[in-house]
Amino acid sequence: MATNKKGKKKVESKNEYKEEEKDANLSAEERAQFWKSSATSLQMQLAERTELMKEAREERRALEEKVAKIKSEFEEEQTTAMEITRDMTRQYKGMQEQLVDRITELSHTVQELQDRLDAAEREHSLTLREKDEIIQNKEDEINEIKAKMEDMASEFGGMLKETLDKMRQRIEVSANTIDIERPISP
Repeated sequence: MATNKKGKKKVESKNEYKEEEKDANLSAEERAQFWKSSATSLQMQLAERTELMKEAREERRALEEKVAKIKSEFEEEQTTAMEITRDMTRQYKGMQEQLVDRITELSHTVQELQDRLDAAEREHSLTLREKDEIIQNKEDEINEIKAKMEDMASEFGGMLKETLDKMRQRIEVSANTIDIERPISP
């Protein structure tokens, strides 16, 4: 008799009551036969239920093994995924550090080149100014020399004119002297 549900308890109690009524109407041999067949039936039910229980336990064990295997595989996959994630994170951080180092290096290179360019531009500008000053000085010197040459040319021209005038005078004086000294011939 099951004790976990009231409804079954009452049904089984009614069945027992009916069986007791039947037992009262039956002879001792019939009762023994009845109880024997009931015992055999109960033994068969017990064997059947024991077999079902055994199958259920085997299924349960198989399912538990399957669950354990799946759980183990899941944990392995999870561990592998974590290791891969850690490895990828490490690689990412390493690459990030390399990129930061490369960017820093290139920034320094750009700054160095910019400084060199600025220095070269300043030097070029200074050289241009010096060249322009030298050219201006040379042009001033040339202009001074031209002015001196013009002065000298004009002075020389004046001296030549003076010399020519003196020579003309001397030639005229000489010509007059030669005319005077030469007799007049008939």
